[in-house]
Amino acid sequence: MIYHLYQNTILKNPKSVLIFLFIALISFGYYSKDFRLDASSETLLIEGDPDLKYLKEVTNRYGSKDFLVLTHTPNDGMISDSAINNLLSLKYKLQSLDWVHSVITLLDIPLLDNSDEPLQERLMNFKTLKDEGVDKERGFREILASPVFRNFVISEDGKTSGIIVNIKENEKLNDIENKSGKEIQIFKDQIKKKES
Repeated sequence: MIYHLYQNTILKNPKSVLIFLFIALISFGYYSKDFRLDASSETLLIEGDPDLKYLKEVTNRYGSKDFLVLTHTPNDGMISDSAINNLLSLKYKLQSLDWVHSVITLLDIPLLDNSDEPLQERLMNFKTLKDEGVDKERGFREILASPVFRNFVISEDGKTSGIIVNIKENEKLNDIENKSGKEIQIFKDQIKKKES
């Protein structure tokens, strides 16, 4: 029966079928401008998932910041005076941007093994690589040897460091539950444009 229907309608009227397919293709193409695909993490998670519930509890308790990680590879060594000055300059330029909350670089890491003072004194008045009177070579070796910072803030070979740029919280997101779907979509589009 399907075979006869196929032969009688499609094979005997190829021009009509092609015109129909062409019209369908044009209409799909026209309406594709309204197609939106939301690939955010919220759409990929199942509501009621216990892990999602736990993540929301942790986020509500401790907060969550958006951040950006940049990498920095100076030409003349990580702890040369010019590399440190360039990194400081880059940090201050990034901090001056209106969407940046704070910037953390290799120069902000506390050095606890850089002096022979008692541990309590080192914790109270910790030094960093940018401070005066710091043995930069010893401090750099401390950071490279640290399991906390190695491969997170600095590469294992010590040639590339990470710069963490914390992004300011967007105040418009605080009352997002009270906004309509259209307002949320407009806001998402604005964020996408800004981030790109």
